[in-house]
Amino acid sequence: MDDKKQRIMVVDDDKVLLKNAAVLLGVNYSVSLYSGGREALEALSDKALPDLILLDVRMPDIDGYSVIIEIKSMPKCRNIPVVFVTGMSDEEDELRGFQLGAADYIKKPFSQKILLARISNLLKKSEPVLSSQFPTAYFTETECKVAELIAMGYSGKEICDKLFYSYSYVKKLLASMREKSGCETLGDLKKLLCSNIRTN
Repeated sequence: MDDKKQRIMVVDDDKVLLKNAAVLLGVNYSVSLYSGGREALEALSDKALPDLILLDVRMPDIDGYSVIIEIKSMPKCRNIPVVFVTGMSDEEDELRGFQLGAADYIKKPFSQKILLARISNLLKKSEPVLSSQFPTAYFTETECKVAELIAMGYSGKEICDKLFYSYSYVKKLLASMREKSGCETLGDLKKLLCSNIRTN
């Protein structure tokens, strides 16, 4: 698995689909597979966060609707695009998915090319950027990347995992950012950044 690739989490109790997803997505992405909602939620709590989540609705332990509600309630996960990939084709099911915050709703069976295209588009759209009102002139490009992740709720360790930096390097960046922004503490810096974040 190439850790430098964007990460996609696939959650589905269908073992065949998981196997196919690993083959289809593994060419361009780093793929993590989970056969149940609870297992996936646990992974979101203590592992490197994915850039996008493909989620089934009908699963034996906890349904996809409940999973997305939990995901959207987690500050560090709420901006991760969640795509339902399901055999539930009723309009009401699809509507509920979007009402709960899904970025897309793909019905099985699906075209592999269309799925890949939608994933690619969502990953491009989900990149966070600081508001043009935020005074980033004194921040380096690297510091801006760190600032965006802080505003999304990432911890220091998660920033290291996401950007492939050492913890000591991230600490130096944070110290520099606090000085440049006039913030005494990391908490003050986070509040400032959170008030100036937007998405494309």
